[in-house]
Amino acid sequence: MMEPENLDTLIDKVKTIAHGTHGDLLEKFIDLLYEQEMQGPEYWSPEDLAAIEEGMKASLSGDRSQFIPWEEYKARRGL
Repeated sequence: MMEPENLDTLIDKVKTIAHGTHGDLLEKFIDLLYEQEMQGPEYWSPEDLAAIEEGMKASLSGDRSQFIPWEEYKARRGL
């Protein structure tokens, strides 16, 4: 759980991102997290959370080697 003193900083960051080029992505991500939070705290396993964190770090560093294009993913899954 987040420390109360960090909430104001987080809200400022969210406002900045929401008004920037990634606002739509932020909204989708927050909606996803919110829905899963409503399902209970055990929705993601520790392995899931570690994989999410690893993907975020890779994305922020510019390493796209572990990602595939959305169209390719849909084709693989028959979507």
